Order: sequence, then structure tokens, then C-alpha cells
Amino acid sequence: MKRTLSMIAVLSAFTALTWSGAALAADAAKPAAEAAAKPDCSAKQADYDAAKTAAKPQKPDLSSCKDKKGKDKTDCEKPLKDKAKEDAKAATEKSKAAKKELDCCKNPKMKGCSA
Repeated sequence: MKRTLSMIAVLSAFTALTWSGAALAADAAKPAAEAAAKPDCSAKQADYDAAKTAAKPQKPDLSSCKDKKGKDKTDCEKPLKDKAKEDAKAATEKSKAAKKELDCCKNPKMKGCSA
């Protein structure tokens, strides 16, 4: 009886070690598989960085209207300011689109991504 119990103990310890060794080997292989599965998003990251830099507010160049006064100056500045606002809005939209593309590249299963 004593011999049977000791044999069961040895076999259970051996089995536990074998399973834990297999689990460690599987855990060691996981990071390599995950690294291989992740897509390369460096190009999208560069696009996003460029779009984010371009989206920073820029003041319009009003130097051409400097010598004018009154209504003439206002009429000269208005189209330049409107153009600057449109450009800023377009740059912001481009930045948002680039951010969405980058997020979808990093996590294709995210809501709104076509994958």
C-alpha cells in the first residue's frame, strides 16, 4: 500500500512537471507568434505624424494687406482668413482620417474598420 501511494505521488509530480513545462514552452512561443501576426504600421504612423503637424493652427499671411486701410484692408484680409480657416479644417479632417487608418492598422478588429 505504501509503495502504491509513493508511486502515485511520483507519477503525479512527474505529470505536473511535464504539463507545466509544456505550458512554459507554449508561453515562450506566444510572443514570437504575436510579433509575426502584428502588421507593420510604420508608414501609417508617419502619415499620421505629418498630418498632425500640418493640422497645427497657422496664421494667414496678411502682409499684402498691410499698406491698405479701412474697408479696403478688411476686403483684402477676409479672403485670406477664410482660406486659412478652410485649410485648417481640411488639415484637421486629414489628421482624423490618418488617425483612424493608424488605429485600424494596429487593431483591425476595431469597430468601423473594414477587415
